[in-house]
Formats: sequence, structure tokens, C-alpha cells
Amino acid sequence: MTEVVEGRMIDESPNVTLTDAELADRLRVTLARLTRRARQQAPQTLTAGQVSTLAAVDALGPVRLVDLATHEGVSAPTQSRLVASLETRLLLSRTPDPADRRASLLTLTEEGRARLARLRDDRSAFFTARIAALPPDQRTALAAALPALESLAAL
Repeated sequence: MTEVVEGRMIDESPNVTLTDAELADRLRVTLARLTRRARQQAPQTLTAGQVSTLAAVDALGPVRLVDLATHEGVSAPTQSRLVASLETRLLLSRTPDPADRRASLLTLTEEGRARLARLRDDRSAFFTARIAALPPDQRTALAAALPALESLAAL
């Protein structure tokens, strides 16, 4: 079966061998499309950068701004603007760093934790519905591909 994706013909037959570059290109396009569609499922009051910042603070625990910026791959001034916008919305708070009184630690507020949980629930519901609509053989193939995708994400 052949499908047109972003103006290109994509052969979906199982006997076609893809080069690493072709596989990477299709994976990039597919993941970007899935991410866009998942974001569109719920009203967006936060930017992707704000959501990423909330998720990073949740994962890292109390964290200094400079360490958060490094983790997020952005400059300290950019991260500072994101943090300030989340503080204004009462989703993040700063507390003094006991190890260095000149610095502060960022933590999620209860509202920040609740907002992040709702966002995750909305996106999980989107993926659950999409996966449930797949035929059994494609759900099996998706489950088999998860270890490879998880390894890619961990690199």
C-alpha cells in the first residue's frame, strides 16, 4: 500500500527495506504529527516551552534555574522568562537554596502539579483512543517497537 505523506509517496508494504535516513525522516514526520495532534486535543493555555519546563521541574524535583536551563537546552535568560511566566500563573514557586543563599530552588505548586497531571491525562487519552482504533496487528507492532523508541529517547 502506498500513502502520500508531506508530498512524498510512502510505501507501507512490509517487505520494503528503508535506509537509516528514510527511517529517520519518516519517524521525525510521524512523531511531529502525533505531537501536534495530541496538543490540539485540549485547549492550550500554556506554550510547549512552559509545559516542558513544568515537566522538567516535576522530574528533577527542586532545581536551580541554571540546572533547569541546562536540562532543557536553553539559555538561562530564556529559562528565566519561562519560569517567570509560570510563577505569574502560580504554577511554579521559588524557595531559597539551603546550600547557596544566593540561589533559589524551583518547585511545582499544587496548581502546577494538577495542571501538569491534567495535560498528561488529556494526551494519554488521545493516544489511548488512537491506539484502540488500530487493528490488532498494528497494536502488536507498536508494542514491539516501544523498546527501540524508548532507547532512542534515552540517548
